[in-house]
Formats: sequence, C-alpha cells, structure tokens
Amino acid sequence: MKILYLGNNSFKYFKRGVENVIDFQSQAIDFEKIYYLHWGERTTAYKNNRFTCLSIEHCWYWPLILNLVLFRIGRKNKFIIHSHNPLFSFFSLFNTNIITVHDGLYYLNKSKKRKFLFLFYSIEYLLYFRCKLVHFISNYTKEQSLFGNRRNFVIIPNTSHFEPFVPVSILPEPKLYKNSVLIVRSIEERARFDLLLQVAESLQAQGFRFIVAGKGPLLEHFQKEIQKLNLVNIEMHGYVSDEELLKLYANCDIVLMIAEYGEGFGLPVIEGYLFNKPVLASNKCAIPEVIISNAFLFENTIDNIIGSLTNIGIIDSKNYRQYYNSKFANTIVLSQFKKLYTE
Repeated sequence: MKILYLGNNSFKYFKRGVENVIDFQSQAIDFEKIYYLHWGERTTAYKNNRFTCLSIEHCWYWPLILNLVLFRIGRKNKFIIHSHNPLFSFFSLFNTNIITVHDGLYYLNKSKKRKFLFLFYSIEYLLYFRCKLVHFISNYTKEQSLFGNRRNFVIIPNTSHFEPFVPVSILPEPKLYKNSVLIVRSIEERARFDLLLQVAESLQAQGFRFIVAGKGPLLEHFQKEIQKLNLVNIEMHGYVSDEELLKLYANCDIVLMIAEYGEGFGLPVIEGYLFNKPVLASNKCAIPEVIISNAFLFENTIDNIIGSLTNIGIIDSKNYRQYYNSKFANTIVLSQFKKLYTE
C-alpha cells in the first residue's frame, strides 16, 4: 500500500504541529511508499527518512505544478491521498481519499477577520464533496466546519510524538505546585499574549516565572513589550528544538494555554498530561473536550487567569499521565488510523 500526504511545511525547515501529526499517522501501517507534498520556495524533490518529499513552489500557477506532480506520481502508482492542506485538495484533479480538518477554513479566516470570506466559504463547502472521508480532530472542529450532516466522517483525537521519549509512568507529586509556568504557543493574536504579559506583571512579586516556547508573527512585538514593562519573570525563547522542549516540559510545574479562537484540539494540554503536569487553559474552542476537568478551565480575563494560577494547589492532584494513557496514547490513535487506512 502506498500513501501520499498533502501538507504545508517542509520537514527539513519546520516540523511542528501538523507535520508531526502527518509523521505519526504514516506509522499506522508499514507503507510500501510514502510521499509528502508541501509548499516551498521552489519545486523540488528530496528524501527525508521514510518520506519522498516534493515541494510545490508558492507562485500564481501553483495549481498547475501541483497537478503535474500528482500526474507524474500517479502514472505508475495507486495510492491513498491523505490531505492536511484544503487548498491542495480543492485544486487537485485527483479526489482526496481522506482529509484531516484541524480547523475549518471558513471558521479560521472568519475568526481572523480576513477579507473575501465568500471565497473561503465556497472552497470549504465544495471541498467536502470531493473527499471520500473527512477526519476531524475534535467535535468542536466538526461543529465549526461547513461539513453539515453528512455521514462520511470520523473523529480521531491527536496524540503526542513525544511519548516514546517520556517514561511510561510518572507518579504525581504529593505537594503543592511551584510557580514555574510553561506556555508552548505560536506567538500570534489568537494566543492572547496581551493577557499573559499583564498576568506576569501582576504575579511578579509572588515569584511566578513564565517560560514561553514558540515563534510567530508577533514574537518581536511582545519581546519589545516585555522590555518596556521591565518584566523579569517572563522569558520568550522563540523556536526551540524538540530536545529543548522535552526539558522544558519535564522541568516546569504548570502548563498554561490561553486561547481565543482557532484551537481545534489543544496539543499542549495533552503534552502537559504526558509529563504528568497540571494544565490550566481557556474555556474556549475544543479545549473543554480535552481538559481533564472543568476545574482547570478559566475565562479570558486577567483576574480569572491569576485566580487559577494562585489557587491551583487547592485542586485535588490527579494522575494526569494516566488520563493521557486512557484517551490519547500513541497505541490508541495508531490503531484507529490503521483501521482507517485498511478499510
């Protein structure tokens, strides 16, 4: 069996989020051949571990390049097309077998207040008719999509590619949590770093330390804001390697996730649980589906976030890793994808 994944970023230069999801999904079956198509500065091919990767130049005539590449691969191959890129699927002359929806195209662009929303609406609405099966990562993602009441869908949650590097069982610590708070987020509007900076300023005297791992369009802006406010208890590391991120998760006391929109799942939540850490998160998007208890949710106000952080020791400690193992473990998700591909 051969498979062709349609994605967004090169494995060589940016492997986070969706790219790690694709890498994991490809392990469900011992595929004879695995192709990966993504955006690139130029059209080229290269090998990356098990993948034969092809980048599609992001120019005005990219749909032509995409279909020429697909026809060249398809002449001698019969394969499953599993897409994570709605634009590739929409403009492809090949029908998509499976499309994974992380956040609906129209919902996401509407939340960002983009122009020409009717185009995004039309593309997403028509796209579902060209896909044999639609995979949503949460009920929330499905509800916010334009999929409607059709039946050709499945809901399979995300898992963490860090699992093989973390001990099988981490016992909960029988103590009040300390004040080292980790935030793993892309630095953009929907992550509400404006709130985080105000929370950090308010809790500076109480010994709270905030460590931010992630890059994004607003990274430089918030780094300057931190300097203006003279905040010494918040560090913005930018992009960090997987090795460094593993250390940050292992050494923090709390994982914090502030979200406003565009969170079809909430990967940092389950990664915190993988390391048996308590996670505090916004009562938004798909996060209530993933969180272990509503007691760990907060509204997006400064007072609510501060209250959650300062009162977390009052909440009964739980075996967060056990919760992860029961719902989001690699073996659970892999078995679901194996069944999906086989059928």
